[in-house]
Amino acid sequence: MNILTRSKLKEHLKLLPLTVLLTVLLWMYADANLTAVESDLPIHVRLAAGPATGPHAQSVQLISPADGEFEITVQGPRNKVSRVRQQCEGRAVFTQQDRDNLSDVLTGSQLQAIRNGHPLEAIRVLNRLPYFRQRGVLVTAVRPKRIICRIDPIVQINRPIQFPAEHGVAAIITPAVATVSLPKSLLESLGGPDQISVIAQPLVDVTQLPPRTRQTLSAQLTAQFGGSPDNHVVVRPATAMVSFTVPPQPQSRLFIGVVPIWVSGPPWLLNQYQISVRPNTLRITVSGAKQNLQVLRDNLIAGDAAPAAQRVIGFLDITPPVALTKGWQTHRIRYALPKGITLLDGPHHVLYKISNRSAAPFTAAPATAPAAKANRAATVKSQ
Repeated sequence: MNILTRSKLKEHLKLLPLTVLLTVLLWMYADANLTAVESDLPIHVRLAAGPATGPHAQSVQLISPADGEFEITVQGPRNKVSRVRQQCEGRAVFTQQDRDNLSDVLTGSQLQAIRNGHPLEAIRVLNRLPYFRQRGVLVTAVRPKRIICRIDPIVQINRPIQFPAEHGVAAIITPAVATVSLPKSLLESLGGPDQISVIAQPLVDVTQLPPRTRQTLSAQLTAQFGGSPDNHVVVRPATAMVSFTVPPQPQSRLFIGVVPIWVSGPPWLLNQYQISVRPNTLRITVSGAKQNLQVLRDNLIAGDAAPAAQRVIGFLDITPPVALTKGWQTHRIRYALPKGITLLDGPHHVLYKISNRSAAPFTAAPATAPAAKANRAATVKSQ
């Protein structure tokens, strides 16, 4: 083989990987764009009337299919059709944009045809939807073939706003009245305006608010009525401000069998003296809201792993000047309780004794040492 032939062969071999890659990409592109057909796919379509407003506002009420569900056959690029199939079969979710693109706003001749009692051709309505047009997918068959619906005027009623989040609590609601827009046939089927309630739902958890405090909260307004929800029902305004006094929460009791006693005082004092306590644990009963007591239970189980501020601790506060005791003396106990927890029953005094430390020379602790660290440095001894 001459040198020229070898050179050409090497050039061809260098180009071989690129040729293979381009071939694979071309096959992948061709496969993705091959035409595919999928049949019997269930899909939900929503129809609306527009754009009339005010006293001329109207809605489209579906009669057949009443639930807006169709079975369709689609044709188009394989990857696009596959995506439609996955969404219709529930193996992929419809995004909010997808749901919006499956809605059709009827105007002009379509609304006039409905008023005249004529059905709409389902295949024409579906192929007009952005959901299919943007994908380049064509609906070739639909069941049912025709859409039967009626035009329903939108009426407006004024309803007082209620605040049931705190039963029996007087609230000032601004505004006090909301306007509800809904189809006339729905209002008649419910039995009149009195069957519709407008509820103010706070955007925060009311049970977590401090009891006996005055609160002003933003609340979402929703219309409540018997039967199925209807997306033609609109409440205006959408929100209101609610002012009320948070009532005291029902209290429960919790018995704690082991409450530790920590000695607190200046670091130099705790280093210089040995302070003994008897007993070194206490038994008490506390009260609080159920959710607060549950948090306390969890922290008691966690023990030292829980923050000190979230547990119940008894403190023996020693302040200078300090005198050595002759025998046991009585001293008052201070309880540190988590927020929302109240002491119901338990001892208020313990016995204590102060003596000089014989071991280890005096070592001054930093003046900025936290009280909790100083407490743990103290000698607490049960006698």
